[in-house]
Amino acid sequence: MAGPATQLEDRRPVLLLVLDGIRPDVMRAAVRAGDAPSFAALAEHGEAVWDCASVFPSITPAATAAIATGRPPAGSGIVGHAWYDRREGEMVIYGAKTETVLAGGPIRVFHNHVWRMNRDDLLAPTIFETLHRGGVEGACVHFPIRRGPYEHPVRMRAVEGYLLGGRFLGRSVEGPKEYYLGDLFYTRRTGVNGFKGSGGLHRSIGINDEYAAAVGERLLEEGAEPFTLIYFFQGDQIAHREGLAAQRRYVSRLDGYAARLFAAAGGLGSLLERYAVLVVSDHGHDPLLPRRGYVDLSSGLSGFRLSLGPRAALGPSADAVAVPNGRAALLYLREPALAGAAAAAALGRRGVDVAAWREGGWFFARRDGREVSFRPGGALRDPLGGRWELRGDPGALDLRVFGDAILYGDYPDALERLRGCLQSPRSGDVVLSAAPGYSFGEVSGAFHAASDHGSLHASDSEVFALASGVRAPRRITEVAPSVVEHFAGAAVGRGL
Repeated sequence: MAGPATQLEDRRPVLLLVLDGIRPDVMRAAVRAGDAPSFAALAEHGEAVWDCASVFPSITPAATAAIATGRPPAGSGIVGHAWYDRREGEMVIYGAKTETVLAGGPIRVFHNHVWRMNRDDLLAPTIFETLHRGGVEGACVHFPIRRGPYEHPVRMRAVEGYLLGGRFLGRSVEGPKEYYLGDLFYTRRTGVNGFKGSGGLHRSIGINDEYAAAVGERLLEEGAEPFTLIYFFQGDQIAHREGLAAQRRYVSRLDGYAARLFAAAGGLGSLLERYAVLVVSDHGHDPLLPRRGYVDLSSGLSGFRLSLGPRAALGPSADAVAVPNGRAALLYLREPALAGAAAAAALGRRGVDVAAWREGGWFFARRDGREVSFRPGGALRDPLGGRWELRGDPGALDLRVFGDAILYGDYPDALERLRGCLQSPRSGDVVLSAAPGYSFGEVSGAFHAASDHGSLHASDSEVFALASGVRAPRRITEVAPSVVEHFAGAAVGRGL
């Protein structure tokens, strides 16, 4: 049995970088072209997985919750950037485009994103909570799913003074031992807060990638907590606005941020001796067709009276509520038994690729006139070890069956990802996935111009993982288990 010194050496502190929305082929192209030398060096010294699978919907809140909890949307409770709360009869919006924030009410959406999502809606323990129970503390910079055992007070007077009877906002949030979110929350001053710092009023109150890198540098220079998570989100925004070529250019800047973090830890060699490092993206991006890539559900579905928008609700005048989530959409029916009929009606719309629902213990998916049903526990095995029973036409999900083996095609890990969505009542009764080039937009009716994500398709569902000193995941739901497994049974010091 290994002694304490060996045990400690085997349980180095972990640095996790999450790069929002960076497609694996975009990152791989930058690495091959020499435009991302820091990420290339990490891949060379460790392990690179270029076909890791996101969750469905492959939308940021659901994906970041999967990374932080190890659970799919049905387990984490976070199913998208908007969903319909049947119990309250109202839409829950965590935020997306400015038009959606304004339509949903800025204070309410701000409250949902910062307070409600972690405090009320998150059903599974986060990696920070799990590690804390094992004696391992954490630090978090900008990551949206950060619930933990420590209380962090609001640092902005404008927010402190805008508490509406306790329903919206609050004086603090719960997070890991160290938590940084621009000028809104910071455990201690780092010299990059405020108007004269890295962020300030001209740069989204400090919530930007430059700020994240600057805070990360300080944490690593001082000796970070045993687990440190730093989130870079602007590559996603750039792809939404300008497309994948712009994202490809931004990867070079992300690599520069990584180089600064590595240098703060003494350089790559020193970093890899002292830390286990994991770099992952949470979803990809699919380029939208110009001028015709929007799937407009406002005209309704044949046979169903549809309610849409930030104030949509089921009622006497509405048989269904539709909640767009980028390249996915959630349908909530007054009569759930009509899920198959609603799926058929939705598939009649241009740009709708896959419709899926749950019925009688089976999961159903329909595409191009083909239908397959499935449930876990059968004799067929998929590449990630799942066992399934299939009925109908596997081609509905581009599945290929050879003997007792299932191979995935254009819809990676489709069976597990659909199950991980449809098991939650928060996901509605029918989930829709858009065809390549199309998007359902957002609950406000706004949509992105260049690219979007959220679907079941590989274009926005495949991600990458670069790992050294920690097991590389094949699904983003394996990130938290991989880190927890790394620390299991060890007393771990700070990264000094």
